[in-house]
Order: sequence, then C-alpha cells, then structure tokens
Amino acid sequence: MVKRASTDPAPPTMQSIAEEVRGQYRTLEEMTIQALRAAILTGVFSPGQRLQQDRIAESLQVSRIPVRSALRLLESEGLVVFHPHRGATVSTLTDDEVAEIYEIRVRLEKFALRSACERVTPEEVPELEALADDMDHAQVESSPEEWFTARQRFYRRLYEIAKVPRTAVLVDRLRGEVGRYLPQLPADSHGHKVIIESLKSGDPVAAEKWLENHLSQVSKGVRETIRLAETDSDVR
Repeated sequence: MVKRASTDPAPPTMQSIAEEVRGQYRTLEEMTIQALRAAILTGVFSPGQRLQQDRIAESLQVSRIPVRSALRLLESEGLVVFHPHRGATVSTLTDDEVAEIYEIRVRLEKFALRSACERVTPEEVPELEALADDMDHAQVESSPEEWFTARQRFYRRLYEIAKVPRTAVLVDRLRGEVGRYLPQLPADSHGHKVIIESLKSGDPVAAEKWLENHLSQVSKGVRETIRLAETDSDVR
C-alpha cells in the first residue's frame, strides 16, 4: 500500500461533492443521500462529528427536508447515529466491531473471488482491466471521492461476473460501515492487478492470499486509528 503524494489533489469538501453529484439524480433526496454518503465515506465528516443539518442544506442548496430524510436512511446503513437533544453524528465503531467486520469480509470476498475466477470469460477480462486503469488514474490525478467511485465500479463489476449478488450486497454494507475511517489510511495501488492475473489464469490462490493479507492490514489500521482517536479524546 502507498500513501498519496503531497501533490495529490486537494481533499474533498461538501461543496465539491455536491457539484459532482448534482444533476446525476432524478430527485433532490437521491442527490442528497449520495452526497452525504460520499462525504462520510471520503472523510469530509469524521467519525463522531456532528452533522449540522442547516449547514449541510446550505452546502447542497436544498432545504432541511431532504437532508433529514437522507440522514435517516444513512442511519439504517450504520453510517449515522441520532442522539436525543444532540441531533445526528457520524457513527463510530469499537475495536471488536472492526475485527468482526473484517473477519466476515475475508470469508465473503474469498468466496466471491473464487466464483469470479470460475465464471469470468475472456471477453470480460479487458473490461475489468479498463476499470482497473480508471482506478489507477483516479488515484494519481483525481479527488479521493473519484478514486472511491472508480474502486466501487471495479468491485461491483467483479462481483456481477462472479454472480454472487447477495454476497455483493453484504460486502457493500460492511465496506460502508468502515468506510469513514479509510480516508485516514494509505490507499492500495496494486491489489486489482493481482486479482486480474488470477482471473486470467483461473487460479484464485494468489488473489485470495493478497486479499487476506490486505484486509488484515486494513483492519489493523482502522483499529489503530480508533485507538488514537480515543487517546486524543481522553487527553482533551
């Protein structure tokens, strides 16, 4: 895994995300949901941070009604928590919860990789290679939210090829639960290449080995991030 260079594009803001998603959705509520989800997953809002509805509505140029609806939906996804008399905050996770999430992900994603290796066709490999190139380009040239979107496209297409729709839904949900911690960690730059080579050879062993090691390292990084945040909070 490698860290983004200091010359990388500026980190995303609520305004930059709003500009990117505006016009892509049929309703203001759909646009607001996607913008808020992206803002949480790309680190615009940190774990535990209060989500002020008035300021969010102003940034998105909408009323508070779609903001409130979006926050309630994101609560059902585990990204937001509502507190009596305090409003909504970005949810946080415990060390044990993170460990459980990644243990489940290893099992689910190894199954998905094996299925993809068994079912991929020669015509589908170039499509995945193009999506992988988009990830590389976004990591170097684009904003974190664009890299996140490119990565999401790659894995969703991979799991479509694997024909494991229920597994894909579960993995998406688990990724979402930890996504708000990931902008604070180094980004992986070569894992998709290992996956593509396994698809070409029809042998998932190398990809499974990379996946298990990668998710183990990310799990450790997320848990360390949580511990540091708790220590910082105690000092304050």
